[in-house]
Amino acid sequence: MNWIKKYGGNGILMIMSVVVTLVLIDAVLYFSPLKATIYRLNYPQHYFVKDSELSYDIAKNFATSTHFFKDAAFPIWSNNIGCFDTDFTGEIPYIYLGGDSLTWSFAPFEDTWGRKIETLLEERVAKCGVVGYGTKQELMKAERIIEQFPSPKLIIVGYTAYNDFDDDVNFPQNTSYEGFLVKDLAKNGVTEEQAEQKYANFTKYCSPSIPSNTVIARIRCFVTNHSVLFNLVKGDIRRKINELFPQLTRKLEQQGVLAKEENTTVERTDTDYEKHLDNILSFKKLAEEQGAALLFVLAPYDNDKVMPFLEKENIPYLDLNPIFDTYSKIKPLIWAKDGHYNIEGNHLVGLEVSKFIIENNLIEIPDAEARLQEIKRQMQSEFGDVE
Repeated sequence: MNWIKKYGGNGILMIMSVVVTLVLIDAVLYFSPLKATIYRLNYPQHYFVKDSELSYDIAKNFATSTHFFKDAAFPIWSNNIGCFDTDFTGEIPYIYLGGDSLTWSFAPFEDTWGRKIETLLEERVAKCGVVGYGTKQELMKAERIIEQFPSPKLIIVGYTAYNDFDDDVNFPQNTSYEGFLVKDLAKNGVTEEQAEQKYANFTKYCSPSIPSNTVIARIRCFVTNHSVLFNLVKGDIRRKINELFPQLTRKLEQQGVLAKEENTTVERTDTDYEKHLDNILSFKKLAEEQGAALLFVLAPYDNDKVMPFLEKENIPYLDLNPIFDTYSKIKPLIWAKDGHYNIEGNHLVGLEVSKFIIENNLIEIPDAEARLQEIKRQMQSEFGDVE
């Protein structure tokens, strides 16, 4: 008993000091790029809104806020038509740019490749890439926006081979709930009402179903949505539990100690790919109807399957694979942790796309030769000589 009195107080003080230290460290990390480990805070709340056709879209006129991801943080906003861009009122002539997160661009606005094209060509670019979109959603958004304004001179589609196909197959893949981007669960036999209940459960328990121990689940969910330190280690903890005690994972999910993971994806088939190619063809049809040129910019992934199709359908494309193979030897073009184009990667894409547009006469560009010289100068300045 005397031992407890002698050392118990010190032990409590030690535990409290550790807890206070961890809280202070967590508070500091919350205001660093590591905040991106808290998944739902990657994008400002209400940056995305639910959409009956697209499943979700960027909100219109969203005020400037901050986007956190694994490598950095920078201001983002939206304009009057729901794009990460300055306001667009149908200035002519203009270029329409659609795509997914690589087109939305994980970079400060002035460094995005859409903005780079705009400054190099001195042509207004409506920069309307959306995080998580597949070709089908990109097409639907393009049709929706273009019908409000005069026809563009050129439609550019930022295309990511695997992601665009996968997102088309699983459409609707994501949606917005209470302003946060979440998996769309209103499919595969799940009604909208049932999905709403699952989203409500996610808000309370970080799980689509109600766990048996709601108190523990609420605590874990609160920590998941607010603690950087917890999110840094929770994946490792889950993997270690699976390795050592495979049967324990399900029990901990039932108790609410671990979040229940729900798979909403479906297997891909040849028929699905044909439908995906039809979405690409619909972009060609849209361009023809608008009297616009069309360009697909293929992200540096496996493009061997789509390139023959684009050639067959006479759809101009720029494959970024050989370009990135060359210039990645000079400097990194992808964020180290996140995997999207970094600032230099965005610059490179903007320079190469601008060069391709001019050299292939996709649209008439005033002072074309002078602009090619400026592109060459900027390439030399930023990337040096390439052998």
